[in-house]
Amino acid sequence: MKLIEVADRDHERVTLLARAWQATEGEVVRRLLDEFAKPSHTTSSDGKALDGVSVYADYEGNHIEAVYYPSTKRMDITSGALSGRSYKSPSGAAIGVVQAHNPNVHPNRNGWSFWFLAENGQALQTIRNR
Repeated sequence: MKLIEVADRDHERVTLLARAWQATEGEVVRRLLDEFAKPSHTTSSDGKALDGVSVYADYEGNHIEAVYYPSTKRMDITSGALSGRSYKSPSGAAIGVVQAHNPNVHPNRNGWSFWFLAENGQALQTIRNR
């Protein structure tokens, strides 16, 4: 195993993420690097541009922001403890949020009614069939 030097401030931030994600500092660095290396959702396999829709959810006093991709139904969390995580569906992302913020409840949620459009506050359901 190789060691790297980081500034004290950066180490504090990695330690904070490790506590939030309940992971080791090494796992935090790996997750951040994996996220950086992950292909962007801005293009599909055929090279066409994908339009992301900004959405949010408020759960247990936490405001979580995400981007929903109508053409693939994927959702990328962009803020909070799950920032950088990608889910195959709005419901999967909603379940992830519930598990992270309230692990003592059954996490199943309907993502279409859990997430709201940042643009106008309407439920994600309103653009489901676009």
